[in-house]
Amino acid sequence: MARRKSLPDPAIVCTAAILLICLYSVFAVHRVIASNTSTNPSPPAFTIGTAYRDVAYCNSQTLDIYVPTSAGSRPLPVAVFVHGGGLQQGDKTDLSPTFLNALAKSGFIVASLNYRLADASLNYRLAPTNQFPAQIQDVKCGIRYLRVHAQAYQINPNKIFAFGTSFGGTLVSLAALTGGHSRFDVGPYVRTSSAIAAAVDMFGPADLPGWFNAAYPQDFHIVFGGSPAKLVLASPTHYAKADAQPILIVQGAADTAVPASQSAELYQKLSALGDRTQLLLVSNMGHMFAQVGSQPIDPSFTQIAADTVRWFELYGAKS
Repeated sequence: MARRKSLPDPAIVCTAAILLICLYSVFAVHRVIASNTSTNPSPPAFTIGTAYRDVAYCNSQTLDIYVPTSAGSRPLPVAVFVHGGGLQQGDKTDLSPTFLNALAKSGFIVASLNYRLADASLNYRLAPTNQFPAQIQDVKCGIRYLRVHAQAYQINPNKIFAFGTSFGGTLVSLAALTGGHSRFDVGPYVRTSSAIAAAVDMFGPADLPGWFNAAYPQDFHIVFGGSPAKLVLASPTHYAKADAQPILIVQGAADTAVPASQSAELYQKLSALGDRTQLLLVSNMGHMFAQVGSQPIDPSFTQIAADTVRWFELYGAKS
């Protein structure tokens, strides 16, 4: 008589399945904000001028500089792009060709920079490297580098602007709100100002305490060392002040990675202080310009690029 194989205990199977689902959920939540940029290592094609690639600046970081040929009188304003990726991933090659061409055709030099990324490749609880504020230190040093070397690249040092996506948006807001000489201005060219004329913050986290450590506990340890104080220092809302540099805030109405309440809070704080700011709420858009639902995002991706150009022109690029 054949021996019957015993079936596994249903309770054990159910418990194992729940554990697997929980582990996947933690992994997925961590990846949403840390992997919100493309992994394409190729920089965008640039056919309307000269591209200076992999220019070394601070802390062994590099940037790409795109100088249009047919633009008007020199020197030219420069728009600095800061990529997203949860301060752990991403690359200067994540610069969108749509934004690059819109800005270059309007007479802007465009610089896209890398910055140090928080790394916990072995174990996120064992002293990850390059924790915050390394990222904003590099962004500010990159701005100072461009100002010091303005003549070499035909840059007008008085017309430096910045735009960024996700945590790149957070970094450009921090650059706008902390001014030209702050606690984050360390390293080379420290006597040179890191001030920018205006910023476009696209769905960047703005008020991290409470929300970020609860939504992204693993990233909280990797990027901020589990320090609530660092969350405060990384929050643009913490630096809101009267007479701040102009900030355009772009936010997807259907964003679940960085909820619209984050952008709304920054906008409300700046508005209450009388600052020059605007909140552009994009219908049908999730994180990183993703379409949510059957209808296209509104305004369109191309229109958002055009609005970025207009914001910079409004606040000094064409004066």
